[in-house]
Amino acid sequence: MAAQVPRKSALRPGTAIPLWVRLLPLGALFGASALQLFRPDPLHAGIAMAVVPVLAAFVMGPLWTAIIAALALLVVAAPLPVSRRFDGDDIVVVSIVFLTAVGISWFRQRFEASLVTVISVSEAAQKAVLPDLPERVGDLTCAGVYHSAQRGARIGGDLFDLRPSPHGTRLILGDVQGHGLDAVSTASMLLSVFHEAILDEEELGEIAWRLERRLLGDAAEGYVPELFASVLLAEFAEDTDEVRLLSCGHPPPLLLRGESVEEVDLKPAPVLGLRLADPVRPGEGTTVPFGAEETLLAFSDGLVEARDADGRFYPLAAHLHGLVVPASPRKLVEFVWEDATRFATRMPDDVSILAVTRLGEAERETEATEKPSG
Repeated sequence: MAAQVPRKSALRPGTAIPLWVRLLPLGALFGASALQLFRPDPLHAGIAMAVVPVLAAFVMGPLWTAIIAALALLVVAAPLPVSRRFDGDDIVVVSIVFLTAVGISWFRQRFEASLVTVISVSEAAQKAVLPDLPERVGDLTCAGVYHSAQRGARIGGDLFDLRPSPHGTRLILGDVQGHGLDAVSTASMLLSVFHEAILDEEELGEIAWRLERRLLGDAAEGYVPELFASVLLAEFAEDTDEVRLLSCGHPPPLLLRGESVEEVDLKPAPVLGLRLADPVRPGEGTTVPFGAEETLLAFSDGLVEARDADGRFYPLAAHLHGLVVPASPRKLVEFVWEDATRFATRMPDDVSILAVTRLGEAERETEATEKPSG
């Protein structure tokens, strides 16, 4: 089912204008009115009063801006005995400024509504590419984070998911070349092919081949841009303490066992979509031990390509080595992201981080006893 955009768009609490800011124009109105009363100089008093509706235009809606503008106009035009009155031409000029402020407020409100709609649509598109990961699949717990390289953007070319299948729990983490909507459409297509292929194919190599074939075919027909993608596939068997891994041009993951950090030695196949004369059919992957309380940490190359002020790449394995790995995959991916942002001054690419931990026997038995019977 496609993700739905909320029917009624609204600013989130973090982006809505605080109440005290909205009250500033009222305070400015009282201040300008006092200036009008106690300073018999229509020029300076008029300038101060003209600023009030303009200020309201940036923090209030058109109705309240119009109300404040009307009050300000009454103060300016009122026959006050202690100050000189504005003549007719001055009143016309001030009225034009006030009407302009109301127009600014109207356009600002329309822009905010359009912005909220765009954000909602981008979130729906991103959720199609990066669906919410389940906290638990079988005897595995997982968590993932994604951060776009484009400032203010919520969508990019990374994709990941973890799904059960008849052949074991399967994982994908991919990185499509480029950013923006072209990369998003390609990533969404690859993820949909993955969801279908894991139900039919027994081998990871066959899943990768279907991804390759669909990418080349859709690009040739013009359905997606001619982009290439790196992909990491993993399969967690339920009857064995192993994980099978297949990389198509993707950085190898890390295996965290207690305080040790091991980089899996993978011989990657070519990235998907290279358009070689004879496309290379990927192999069947590499099987490595993956026991209880061990964690597989997968990531996109945007993480390890982050650089500090001296141009050094982020040394993920070195930073994790010797540390007590957080027991929760969620805490682990958050720790890695925070550590990378402290280290790096430049992150030119999207960053995805995915952690999968196999539960220990004690945790499985505890959960089994806590489940209600019947």
